[in-house]
Amino acid sequence: MNVEQLVAGDPRDAAVRHLRVRDQLLRVVTTSAEANDLVTETFYPDGMLGVFEAPSRHDPDLTVVDLTCDASDIQELLRRESRTAARGEFELTRGFRLPRYDSASRTVFTLRDVNSDEVAAVVRTEGRVTILRPESGLGDRWLTRIVRDVATRLAKAAGSLVLHSSAFVFEDGAYLVIGDSGAGKSTTAIALARRLPSAGWMGNDRIHAEWQGRHYRVTACPLPLAVNKGSLDVMGVTDFGNWPVRAGLPGSGSDWDQFQGEDKLKLSSREVNRFLQVPVIPNMRLAGVLLPRVDLASGYSFGLTTPAHTAEVITRNCFSLDDNLYGEDWLGVPARHTASAPSINAFLEHITQLPVLRCSMGSAGDVAKLAGDFQEAVKT
Repeated sequence: MNVEQLVAGDPRDAAVRHLRVRDQLLRVVTTSAEANDLVTETFYPDGMLGVFEAPSRHDPDLTVVDLTCDASDIQELLRRESRTAARGEFELTRGFRLPRYDSASRTVFTLRDVNSDEVAAVVRTEGRVTILRPESGLGDRWLTRIVRDVATRLAKAAGSLVLHSSAFVFEDGAYLVIGDSGAGKSTTAIALARRLPSAGWMGNDRIHAEWQGRHYRVTACPLPLAVNKGSLDVMGVTDFGNWPVRAGLPGSGSDWDQFQGEDKLKLSSREVNRFLQVPVIPNMRLAGVLLPRVDLASGYSFGLTTPAHTAEVITRNCFSLDDNLYGEDWLGVPARHTASAPSINAFLEHITQLPVLRCSMGSAGDVAKLAGDFQEAVKT
């Protein structure tokens, strides 16, 4: 494998598109229709995490090239770099470190998902990132991961407060659904987006909030919506068996049919729109907060929460304090405009002016009650 040739130009018959990520232009090149489609499905609609389709230009800030190679060629590249370049490490995901190799003209990063042994590589040169990976379903995801990493870095540099949260939209306002893992954030957000009139869904697991002078602007990070069968039962969804989802239904032997199973059905933002018939909203003004608990064994409850409980839950679920998804900025994303993120205390002080609610539910009937009670609460 001649690395110099691979990083010098575009492959023939590649798809080329341009994405505006905040104030920067990404040129994205791939020979994989599946990888290109996944970028489209993930950053749907335009504006998801500040990513927009853009007209072609000759001076991109960064070019990202996605190439499929034989696994043996990738291994040989990494062996050769280990003999000729200075070896180090980088943190791909928080706490997950992988080898890197630095030389005068390039840096080569070993690329591997924490849950897989499949190895890929990234070659970083001036103004260019080249992904070399096997032709596989896992490999197709790396292009989306790189674009999402760039967008997240720029959002955080611009002063985003990142919260462990889902979100939905109702009457031109975004409502953060914040809670610990397993609390039912995704179930509550998507259930209300489906039930409320003129509502929409924003995103799953992490949401960015930026202060804009008089209010916070909420923007979704387009991670897949991950739900188990119990969550679909609570929403009253029964036709999922026929959905042609990209990731496929969890296989036999999984625990996804248990109410709080770890194996989950994963849907891109476009698949959420397609299969759950919910409008997807990329950003919206913050209008309130909901702290949920989804539990089959608990009774239904709904009402205002206390400031102490709110502070405890939100502080514990602020990823700006300890982001568990992203490690170091190994791509070296250059940010032109930087700002400090709002403090947790400033955020907590602001939301005292907004509805801050808590709920508990465990059935499709409870979802209907919650939708009615929520509408009454936010109107008053």
